[in-house]
Amino acid sequence: MEKEVCNDDAVINVVEMVEREEEKEIKNIVLVDYKEEKVDVETTQNQSKRQKLFQRFDSLDQEASKVSGMSTTTKLTKAASMAAAMKLAFQSIGVVFGDIGTSPLYVFASTFTDQTPTHNHIIGALSLIIYSLTLFPLIKYVLIVLQANDNGDGGTFAMYSLICRHVKVSAIPSSQQGEEEMKLSAYKLGAANKLSKRAEKIKEIMEGSSFVKTALLTVALLGTCMVIGDGILTPCISVLSAVDGVRKVNESISTDIVVMISVAILVILFSIQRFGTDKVGYTFAPAILIWYLFIGIVGIFNLIRHDSSVLKAFNPVYIYQYFNGDPKRAWVSLGGVVLCMTGTEAMFADLGHFSVRSIQVS
Repeated sequence: MEKEVCNDDAVINVVEMVEREEEKEIKNIVLVDYKEEKVDVETTQNQSKRQKLFQRFDSLDQEASKVSGMSTTTKLTKAASMAAAMKLAFQSIGVVFGDIGTSPLYVFASTFTDQTPTHNHIIGALSLIIYSLTLFPLIKYVLIVLQANDNGDGGTFAMYSLICRHVKVSAIPSSQQGEEEMKLSAYKLGAANKLSKRAEKIKEIMEGSSFVKTALLTVALLGTCMVIGDGILTPCISVLSAVDGVRKVNESISTDIVVMISVAILVILFSIQRFGTDKVGYTFAPAILIWYLFIGIVGIFNLIRHDSSVLKAFNPVYIYQYFNGDPKRAWVSLGGVVLCMTGTEAMFADLGHFSVRSIQVS
C-alpha cells in the first residue's frame, strides 16, 4: 500500500511539473507574441512617419481636395483667408503704393523742363504716362512678375534663389528641393516636347558656363543695389516736391527752409520704420487713401471746369503723333515720363511682407 501511495505522489508531482512547464511555455509564447506585435506596431508607425515625410502628393489629388463647397470647414477657411488678404491689402496701400501715388507731384515738371509744352505735347506725354502705368505696374508686375515668387518672397535675390534651385548656377549648391519637383505628378509625365528640350539645353549651357554664373550673381547684386538706391532717393524727391508746393501759397519761404523741413520729415519717416511693417502699414494706409481721394476729386474738378479734352490721351495714337511731330523732344521727355513708375518695384520687393493676392487686390 505504501508503495502505491508513493507511486501516486510521484505521478502527481510529475504531472504538476509538466503543467508548470506548459504554463511557462505559454507565458513565453504570449510574451514573444506581444513583443513581436509591439515591434510590428513600432515598425508600422516608423514607416507611416517616413511616408509622411517623403510622400509626394499628386497634383490632381491636391486639386480634387480643393473643390469648393465640400464642407463648412473649407468655407470658413476660405473666408478667413479672404479676410486676411483684405487686411494685408489695406496695409500694402500704405507701404507699397505710397511711392506710386506721389509720382504725379513731379512727373510733368520733370517731363517738360526746357520750354512750355503745347497742347499736343501734353496729350502725347499724358498718353505715354497712362500706358506706361498700364503696361508696367498693372500687366507686368501684377499679372506676371508677382507669380515668379520664391515661396512667397519677392525681390532680386528671391528670383536669383529660384533660378539657383532649378539650375545649378550658384556658387554654393542649394540642398533645398525645388517646389516643382516636390509637387511632381505622375499624370504630368509625358513625352518631351520642343519647349522642354529647349529648356534642357539652356539649363545645360547655364550649368556649364562660369561666365553665366558670374553674370547672374552680378545682375542680382546690381539689382539689389538699385532697389536700395531707389529706396533712398525716391522719398527725398517726393518729400522735397511736396514741401516745395507750400511755396505756391507763401512765396516768402526760402529754399533753405524747404530743405530743412524735408530733412526733418525724412528723419521722422525713417525712424518710425523700426516699429515694423504692420504698424507702418496701418498708419500710412489711411493717409494714402485720403491722398488718392483728394487727387481724384481735384482731377475730376479740373476736367469739368477747365479742359476735358485731355481724356483723348487714352487713345495711344497720340503717342505716335508725339514722337512723329518732335522725335528729339519726345525722346528726351521719356526721362521724366519714367518717373511715373517709381515705386513699382516695391510690389515685388515687399512681397514677403504681404501676399500675391493682397497686392493684386490693392
